[in-house]
This record gives sequence, C-alpha cells and structure tokens, in this order.
Amino acid sequence: MLYTDAGDFGGSESMGRLVAAIIADDLTGALDSAVPFATRGFHTVTATSLEGLDKALATDAQVVAVSLSSREISADLAQARATDAAMRLTDAPLVLKKIDSRLKGNIAIEVQALIAARQPDALVICPAIPEMGRVVRNGMIEGAGFAQPIKVAGCFDQKCHHIAQFADALTDADLDDLVAAAPAGAIFIGARGLAAALARHFSTGRLSVVLADQVGPVAFVIGSRDPITLTQIVQLQQATQIDWLAAPDGLVPARMTTGSVIVQAVAGSGQSVDGATVSTRLAQGFCKYHLTGKRTLVLTGGETAAAVLKAMDIQVLQVLGEAQPGIPVCLPLDNLAGPAIVTKSGGFGDADSLLRLLPKSPLAT
Repeated sequence: MLYTDAGDFGGSESMGRLVAAIIADDLTGALDSAVPFATRGFHTVTATSLEGLDKALATDAQVVAVSLSSREISADLAQARATDAAMRLTDAPLVLKKIDSRLKGNIAIEVQALIAARQPDALVICPAIPEMGRVVRNGMIEGAGFAQPIKVAGCFDQKCHHIAQFADALTDADLDDLVAAAPAGAIFIGARGLAAALARHFSTGRLSVVLADQVGPVAFVIGSRDPITLTQIVQLQQATQIDWLAAPDGLVPARMTTGSVIVQAVAGSGQSVDGATVSTRLAQGFCKYHLTGKRTLVLTGGETAAAVLKAMDIQVLQVLGEAQPGIPVCLPLDNLAGPAIVTKSGGFGDADSLLRLLPKSPLAT
C-alpha cells in the first residue's frame, strides 16, 4: 500500500491540510488531472502559474495543482520552474508529476528536478489514459492521437531509470492496481489516467460528478491547432448560428460580440510568429472585444488558457467538476462574479465535445 493510513487522504478530518500536489507542464493538464480529485470530494484548487501558487496554498485546499507552462520553453527554464514548484510543495505527502500523455515537452529535466528536491526511493511512471483510448502496452504508449507508438522509457534520462517503475496499463483497473501496489513515498508520473486512479484510491467513496449544462452566452477561445480540436470546431461551426471570428496569428478582429462566439487563432500572412506571441495576442484581443457579458469561457489549449486567465488577472481556480470527461469546470477565486471557466486540452474529447458545451436552450445565446 502507498500509505499506512489511506483514510488521512479523504473526508472532513483532513480538510484544511494539504495532502496531494500536482505539478503539471501546462494549465489544461493541471486542471484535467486535478478534476478527478474534485469530483471525489476533495477541496481542489489550481494555480494558473507559479505566481499564483502561494495564493493557492493559502486556500487550505486538500489538493493543489500548479501549471509550469513549461512545454514549449527551454530545458533550463523548465528545470528552474519544476525545482521552484517542488521546493514550495515539500509538505505534500503525495506528488503527481503530470506529463503530456503524448510525451511532449521537457519531461526528463523536470523529473530530474523533482528527484533532486524530494529524493524519492521510487518513481511510478505510466502516461496511459484508458478512458480516452490511450494505453501503455509493452512499454509503448499508443492509441487515440498516435500515428505510431512511442517508447515511454525513451523520454526519461538514464539517471532516473534505477528508481523508475515503468508500468503498462490497458484499463483503469490496471492503473488502480498500480497505485495500490506502489511503495510509500513514490513520486507518480503520468497523466489524467493516473491522477484518476490516485483519486479513486484515496477517496471516501463519493461517485464522480458531471456538472449541468453551461450557461450562455459562451465564448470559445481556441488556440490549439491539434487535429482533434480542429475537427471539433468544424462541428461547432456547422451545427449552430454561433459567430466565428478568425484571429490571424492571434490578432483578434476589432468588433464587439454579445452572443456566443468562437474566437480562433489561425495561420496568418506566412510570417513566423511564435506560439507565446499568438497566445498573448489572442488573449488580449478576446478580453478587449468579447469578454463582456459572457457567462462561460471555454479555453482550448494550455497556453491559450494560461494567457486568457493572465489577461483577466486570475491566478487561482477552484476545480468544481467536469462538463465531460477530461473537461473541467472551475470557479475563478480572484473574481467570484466572473464567468465560469471550462478548459479542454487540444488532444482531448470526441468530435462533438465543443458542440455539447453550448447551452441547449437557446442553442447559441
């Protein structure tokens, strides 16, 4: 068993005491790995960046997640951010290092930073998300979103291999068995699937909760160019009368909208513009022209979500539940009167996932 007293990780007796920390490479990942704890009854918050981590800890939440926004930065900066987070979360007895399930980003260097800060005897590594068709078989991650299987161990530095346990998982039950058998003090490294198994292991039995329909008007702010998200956008455009505004290289058209709207970053004139600039432009333009009057924001892509919330001066989100599996719904603690925040990783969801986030009646208010 992981801990001698698993009951310490759930129920009213542990309210106000940090019991689990999630250190994620991006914001959508931080939220989709935090939400299984929220839906199992844990008081769960997420810091949108390291700047908000102290505020998140001050909420006395049981589970605190933080986004490093490190997937597309240099290895040195990613290491520095991971070290900072690990040192500030040393009081958490349980740590999940959330990585991209398709193994993108500065995985090896961030794990090295956690090892240096925590000195664990074991790493338990499995990026599978069986509920979304992503499994680890014979050490290879494969399934939905993969053109070819990828060797999981190949993304980790040899320095961690002597304490690493690389595990296969074809089902949620496999992940449950992995968590139950893990040694005390292990650092867990994985994605939403492993987070959900940890939440199930330590929960007091509360069933997962899916929240009610979203309230309109809804604004969809789309920065992800993942093919899965692009397919979802096509369905959303074709099935509704919702406004769609293209933002070339993140530059949002200077006209106001009052109803539900899609604001989508698209390719521009051909000049090379880095992703961070596109996200910043998209966020600032959206907030200037389209934020007013919106009751729900759907933010797709981790960098987009982080940029929009930064532009809104939001640093801490309380994770309430999920609209669909892997699509969290949050309350911005910096602005309790503000819109509900819904986030979606670019590679998550079915073809109609965005469409189903619109209010059912009226369809596009």
